[in-house]
Amino acid sequence: MKKRVLIILGILIAAGAISTGAWFYFRGTGSEADDNIVYVSKISTITGTESASANRFAGVVEPQETVNVQIESGRKVKEVEVKTGEEVKAGQLLFQYDLSSIQEDLQQAQLDLDRLKNEQISLADQIATLEAEKKKAKAEDQLSYTIEIETNKMDLKKNEYNQKSKAAEIEKLQNATSNTEVRSEIDGVIQKIDTSKMTTDDGDVVNDSVDSVSSVNGDSNSDNSAFITILSTGAYRVKGKVNEQNRDSVVEGEPVIIRSRVDSHQTWKGTMGSIDLNNGSSDDNSNDYWGMSSASDEQTTSTSYPFYVELDSSDGLMLGQHVYIERDLGQDDKKDGIWLSEYYIVDADTNEPYVWAGNDRNKLEKRPVTLGKHDDMLGEYEIVDGLDKNDCIAFPSDSLEEGSSVQVGDIAQTMNNGADMIQSNDQELYEENMEDPVEMEPYMEEAESDEPLDIHEDLVPMDEAPGISAGEDMEGISE
Repeated sequence: MKKRVLIILGILIAAGAISTGAWFYFRGTGSEADDNIVYVSKISTITGTESASANRFAGVVEPQETVNVQIESGRKVKEVEVKTGEEVKAGQLLFQYDLSSIQEDLQQAQLDLDRLKNEQISLADQIATLEAEKKKAKAEDQLSYTIEIETNKMDLKKNEYNQKSKAAEIEKLQNATSNTEVRSEIDGVIQKIDTSKMTTDDGDVVNDSVDSVSSVNGDSNSDNSAFITILSTGAYRVKGKVNEQNRDSVVEGEPVIIRSRVDSHQTWKGTMGSIDLNNGSSDDNSNDYWGMSSASDEQTTSTSYPFYVELDSSDGLMLGQHVYIERDLGQDDKKDGIWLSEYYIVDADTNEPYVWAGNDRNKLEKRPVTLGKHDDMLGEYEIVDGLDKNDCIAFPSDSLEEGSSVQVGDIAQTMNNGADMIQSNDQELYEENMEDPVEMEPYMEEAESDEPLDIHEDLVPMDEAPGISAGEDMEGISE
C-alpha cells in the first residue's frame, strides 16, 4: 500500500512539474519583474502635448502675389538694373528699353504714313479722272471704266485702313520714346531673369552681366513668357496639398493654425481657402500629410490638389519656410488650471469619477477627482480637485489593478498601458493552458485496485532508446 501511495505522489509531483514548466514556457524568462509595471505620465507632459486628433497638413510659405514682367513686342532691352535674388521696392527701376531702336522705328513709320497719304491723293485723283472720261466714252467702253473706277475705290479704302493702323503704330512708338523705363509694381524679390528674351537679332546677349534663367524659389509661379518674375514680400500665404482621398477635410473659411516645424509653440492664425481643383497633379508622394499612410499603391498614385491659407499676419515667416497646417479647434487657447482629456477619466458621467494615478509609494491607485467645465470641442474636462501638474496618471485599461507598481514613461508607453497589457495577455494564456489539467483518474483507479501497479510497462529500455546508449553519461542533457 505504501508503494502505491508513493507512486501516486510521484505522479502528482510530475504533473505539477509539467504544469509549472508550461507556465514558465509561456511566460518567458527574465520578465517577471517587468510584467507588473504600469507606465504613467506626468499631467504636465500630457496636457503640454499637441492634440493628436487635429488633422495636419504640410505647407510651405509662398508669396501672396507673383508679378511676371514681359518685354513689349518689338522692343529691345538696353540694360537690366536688378539681379536674381535681389529685393526690390515698388517703383524701383528693373530695366530700360533701347531708345535708339524705337526712334528708328518711329522715323520709318512716319515715312510709311506720308507715303500712304500721297498714295491716297493719287488714288482720289485717278478716280476723279476716270469718272470724267467715262461720261464721254462710248457705250461699249463704259464697263471697262466702271471696273477700273471700282478697283481704285477698293485701293483707296485699303489705303485709309493702312493709314489708321500706321497712325496707331506711330502713337505707340511716340509713347514708347517717353517710356523707356520699366519699374516694379510691388515690394518683392527677383525670382527669375530670363536673358533669352533680351537677345539681339544676331543672337548675342545684350547684357552679359545678368545671369541666365535662374530662380530663388523655384519656377512654379512664373510665366514661361516672362522676362522678370517678382515674388511679393511682406504679404505671404501658405500653400498646402490635399489628395482626392482626404480633400473633404479642407473646409473653405475655416480658421486654421500655422505651426512652425522647428518650434511648435510658434504659431500664426489664418483662414482656409478653397481647393484648386484645376491644377491637380499625380505623384508618388502621399506623405505630405502628417499621419497619412503610404502602404497602398492606390494612395501613392492619387491626385494631389493645392489649397491656400490666407494669413491674418505673416510677421516672422520666411519665404519658402515649411510649416504645419491644422484646424483651429482651440487647442492653443490657454486655460487656467488642469484640463484633461476625457479618455483618462473613468466614470466621468457618474458622481464618483476617478483616474488611475501613481501614489508616493509608486503604486497604482484609483484617485477620485472633482470635475468642472467640459470642452466639447476638444473633449476635455477641467480638473477642479484631486490632481496637480506633478501627479502621474495611466491610461485606463481593464487590466489595471490597484497596488501595481508604476513607472514614469513616455506618452506612447502610457497610452499602450506599458507592460501590464502583456501581463494580462500572459495570464489569459496561462489560464487557457490550465483548463486541460493532467488526467489523473486512470491512475487513481489503478491505485485503488488490488492489482499490482506496474509503472514500467510502457517504458523503453535504456539501451533501446533512440540516440542514447546504455551507460552514457546523462548530465547536460536538457531535452
